[in-house]
Amino acid sequence: MIMKNIFKKTFSVILCIVILLSAYAVLAAESFAASSNGTVIPLIYVQGYGMPLYVKDEDGTEQRVFPFTIPEGFVEKTVKENIGIFAKAVLTQKWAEFGGVLADILDEIYGVIKLDEHGKTQNGVYLNWTWDKNKLNPKKTNGKYPTQRYSFNYDWRLDPYENADILRRYIEDVREITGEDKVALSGRCLGACVTMAYMEKYDAEYISDYILYASALDGATQCSKAFAGDFYLDPDGVERYVYDCQLSEDGVINELVQAFVTVFNRTYGLDLTCAAVNNVLKKDYMDLFPDAMMNTYGTFPGYWSMVNDRDYERAKETVFHNRDAEKYADFIEMIDNYHYNVQVKSNELLKEYADRGINVANITKYGYQTVPVTDNADMISDTICSVTDASKGASTATLERCFDDQYMKKAAFDGTDKYISPDRQIDASTCLFPDNTWFVKSLEHKNFPKAVNRLFDEIINNDGFTVFSSEDFPQYMIYDEGADDIIPMVSENMNTDSRYHVSFFEALRKLFKNIIILIQRRLEANPEV
Repeated sequence: MIMKNIFKKTFSVILCIVILLSAYAVLAAESFAASSNGTVIPLIYVQGYGMPLYVKDEDGTEQRVFPFTIPEGFVEKTVKENIGIFAKAVLTQKWAEFGGVLADILDEIYGVIKLDEHGKTQNGVYLNWTWDKNKLNPKKTNGKYPTQRYSFNYDWRLDPYENADILRRYIEDVREITGEDKVALSGRCLGACVTMAYMEKYDAEYISDYILYASALDGATQCSKAFAGDFYLDPDGVERYVYDCQLSEDGVINELVQAFVTVFNRTYGLDLTCAAVNNVLKKDYMDLFPDAMMNTYGTFPGYWSMVNDRDYERAKETVFHNRDAEKYADFIEMIDNYHYNVQVKSNELLKEYADRGINVANITKYGYQTVPVTDNADMISDTICSVTDASKGASTATLERCFDDQYMKKAAFDGTDKYISPDRQIDASTCLFPDNTWFVKSLEHKNFPKAVNRLFDEIINNDGFTVFSSEDFPQYMIYDEGADDIIPMVSENMNTDSRYHVSFFEALRKLFKNIIILIQRRLEANPEV
């Protein structure tokens, strides 16, 4: 019985760590877009987080330090060296010693890129990107600038205000080489925080159009929950998660894991497992994670800018738990400055810019849950940012449900039903800019297909362009992965959550089928067995 309990608790904590590391992996990945027909004025596109970082060896050779390359054998060695400490924590339910070990392990991985107590870079780490004004291409093609020509990179760890100063110089150089008085500006994910810091600090200087895209301006769910110490492993969310991510390049193994998790969840095994994990998280979070956060993302002002206002003060109490307040005074002042002058005031500022004639628009993705480390994992999101936060206020149903008839009748009575999505999951009437907020379903946060550039072009090239201006670009669209295109959402294509609706018996059948396939593979590879 003791061994059974140890196994169950061990599996619980391992599952939790796998989910957390999956969240980190998602948070460290960004993809880039190809160009489209172009815009009549230059569009400066500010990337999301995750640009590569480098250091130089003593001989001057450049070495990439992010994204990380885990040394061969590191995981096996680490597990072997610390399995005793982990087992002791499971038996005694005292996690402080293991928390210290976890922090040390993460420090081995993140140590070179973490910032100092003032939020400044150290260890010679740098972003290998700059620009030469004289080499910025000012030429138009058929009277337009290619949509992704002027892409701005930055050190995503740093204070958004610090990156905003660099962005200002870039904007000035683009204006000078193109001869244009104003430019359009767009920020993706963390790029929305950087662009908004620029808009606030420099009063939207020289900006004609401002487009938020998959914005983390009002926070990114996993980031907020991790910093605030508010993790909760949701069993149904874990099951959905395995259908949303590629667990293995081997389709058989991928389907086997999905089927196993479904069977395990429907037989309440996952409920017990998640309950064990949540019990540890609730009681021992302060022993496990504050030191780990301060050896990783907790030192990055850029990541602090993605903690939403609901969690912000609690996040400071958690991450800086038992730390020297005077030592981190400059750091806390820095993140407070951004949070209370940019994030908290962003609605007010955006309304002011719109009143001054700046075209403010928003493009939000949806159709996925977040990584299931929150007690509302069924919130509609793009895997990183909730629709409500990214869209600046849209009302939503939950992931596998839609607005009920009573909600629809009230919307019809109020005259706001035109803002409700065909799948009845989103109501854009409550957005900050309901006429200028577009939604694309079945498009993950990390993906930026070239088709989205066409929407950028329409917003920038046509004065007064709204969600009602074009049949090709209505308020609600869907991403067709096969065609690599965004198309209007209609009743025939709006139901895209079939991957979640796997019955117990179907999962059981797939489980045994794939076990048999793996056994057959084994026998074919080793006939003598």
